[in-house]
Amino acid sequence: MRYYITTAIPYVNAKPHLGFVLEIIQTDAYKRFLELRKDEVYFVTGTDENSLKNVISAREKNISPQELVDQNSRYFQDLKELFNLSNDDFIRTTEERHKKGVVKLWKKVFDSGDIYKKEYEGLYCVGCEAFYKPEELINGLCPEHKTKPELIKEENYFFKLSNYQKELEEMIVSGRLKIIPEKRENEVLSFIRQGLEDFSISRSRKRAKNWGISVPNDDSQIIYVWFDALINYITALGFYNEESELFNTWWNKSDKIIHFIGKGITRFHAIYWPAMLLSAKLRLPTTIFAHGYLSINGQKISKSLGETIDPFEISKKYDSDIIRYFLLREISPFEDGDFSESRLKERYNSDLAQGIGNLVSRILALGEQYGKQIMIQSSISDLITKYWDDYNRQMEEFHFNDSLVTIWNLISYCDKYISDRKPWEKMDDEKEFQKILGELIYILGNIALMLSSVMPKTSEKILRFLKLQEISKENWLSQKVVLKKQSALFPRLDN
Repeated sequence: MRYYITTAIPYVNAKPHLGFVLEIIQTDAYKRFLELRKDEVYFVTGTDENSLKNVISAREKNISPQELVDQNSRYFQDLKELFNLSNDDFIRTTEERHKKGVVKLWKKVFDSGDIYKKEYEGLYCVGCEAFYKPEELINGLCPEHKTKPELIKEENYFFKLSNYQKELEEMIVSGRLKIIPEKRENEVLSFIRQGLEDFSISRSRKRAKNWGISVPNDDSQIIYVWFDALINYITALGFYNEESELFNTWWNKSDKIIHFIGKGITRFHAIYWPAMLLSAKLRLPTTIFAHGYLSINGQKISKSLGETIDPFEISKKYDSDIIRYFLLREISPFEDGDFSESRLKERYNSDLAQGIGNLVSRILALGEQYGKQIMIQSSISDLITKYWDDYNRQMEEFHFNDSLVTIWNLISYCDKYISDRKPWEKMDDEKEFQKILGELIYILGNIALMLSSVMPKTSEKILRFLKLQEISKENWLSQKVVLKKQSALFPRLDN
């Protein structure tokens, strides 16, 4: 199958925080899983640079908005090397390919008769870059940023969202547009059934501080940052060019188009974006996966609220595989989760040092002690197949934490297998020892392959230790290998 997958594109008013790292690691793990089962995948991430938030941050630093977005977008691009990511492209909304695509989509929507101009007054949160109704506020404050919205009155262009209420509801109910988890789908359907209202898709040049993409044929207005930003998913594929092979291959012909986003922007992705595409007579995404928030001591990680964890600092202390494992194992894909370094150390020692690390050391030590070739064999292929079936289903359904539980159950199976069979007592019985160790090598190789989605470097190391890195899984059985002890994969950490 062919998949096009994306993260949301974060604002660059500040450096990245660990909350976005969770999202991009989830997306990366999903891509690696799909490629493991031989699917075709194209993975795009990027940065949202035309926001008023960026202008305000630039003024606070006494630099131009362009200088700010150039500086901070680099940090987001650096996440690729920092966390061993496999994204195929990185889109910046200040790029020409994006600007041209936004103008093209605006014109398509305009030609559909879904854009008009009127005067409007409403409560605006700069943090969300969105208007709120009074009843949506909590104690008069934005529910997302806990700040008081500003009362704005001006003439803007509007999009006829109300035209697409029935069609959007039908698409979601039918499953043609799937929103995961179900809780978020129910929230979206509830919002739609309350009645969709047209929304403003431009700002006066004055209020936008002269920053952003101009409305075609009206230079006094700047395109609303969300109407601009959402389009990145197709501008990254060269949408501005009618002949774009990337767009035709990955948007028009993908079996699935999946957006990985934070739950706070579900409405924009599940209502505004599909409606814009319907208006422009373009294909819709198939799936929107909305993850929960990462928190510190119960507080949402947020640049606006001042609660952040610098991924560059935490990466100085822990390898990328360790952070990837902790975020995907500890944090529910669908609910909020709390980050603490003490909990990370606990997971490291119990799951990595004492778990997979200890198992690898035991098997390699047995192989070195034996000192001869071991033929890889398996009498439990059906059991391994069951573990793979569970793993594949869990990963496909975004249950990253459960898929890791499945892998660690297989690790526990190996530990028990060793304890029960006591191979160190059977070295004189070559046939029996070969059977036990050949079986363990086969299972460990499968564990390494499963781990490749979440811990790619660890997976590569294990396969290299087992001399399987250049042999396809289908050809493992009956291979003969000689094992040697290696330095510990995960040396125990002191508390």
